[in-house]
Amino acid sequence: MTGPELSGRVAVVTGARRGIGAAIAEVLLDHGATVVTSGRDEEQLALQAEVLGKRGRVIPCAGDLGTAEGRARLLGTAGPVDILVNNAGGFTHASTTLDSTPDDWGRQIEVNLTIPFLLCQAVLPGMVERQWGRIINIGSVVASAPQLGNAIGYVAAKSGLVGFTRQLAAEVAGSGVTANVLNPGTVKTEHLEEYFAASDTVSERTLSAAIPVGRLGRPDEIAALVPYLVSDASGFLTGSVIDINGGAIHA
Repeated sequence: MTGPELSGRVAVVTGARRGIGAAIAEVLLDHGATVVTSGRDEEQLALQAEVLGKRGRVIPCAGDLGTAEGRARLLGTAGPVDILVNNAGGFTHASTTLDSTPDDWGRQIEVNLTIPFLLCQAVLPGMVERQWGRIINIGSVVASAPQLGNAIGYVAAKSGLVGFTRQLAAEVAGSGVTANVLNPGTVKTEHLEEYFAASDTVSERTLSAAIPVGRLGRPDEIAALVPYLVSDASGFLTGSVIDINGGAIHA
């Protein structure tokens, strides 16, 4: 912890129960923010909040963000939102253009692009009115480097998230609101372990071999960038896409 520079700020982190989202929630608490954690599993969020509560004020809010009711519950619980981190997303089953169904495609677009858009749209008026706000959308290395083994809808959605965030940043530039994208490379999370379990060909060893630093990333290495991006000091940084991938891809 370097100081309570986010004291008085309210942050919403989606997909906060584990992995990168949990690491981001932890670091925001360490810097003094009140953190509203979002996920689907009410019991698990409550258990997590008991642990995170030792770091600061955390408010768990379970719900399906794919529904208007779930989004309203989250935003109602949070109140005025100063910091929004759209982290929820991902995929568990690979699919190509030929074998992806319209339902598969639609679900990937909804989870990884439409829900972040709707949450940004909901919090933006308050941020603009207060002349301060920070939006971070968590993307993926696939936006710059698609490769086999992904889900086609996921790749499309994460690429769209970059364009959306850049456009959003341009629209609110000068209002005190910034919007940026963090594009992680391959990070060792519970979600990735589930992907390994479902794959006959992909493993931690095979993925690590393709990364110049020779290993997968850690959630805390992604989260470490967040405090600066949501601080007062970052007001001149907006519309940026920051790649964190162990040297695998250079923009």
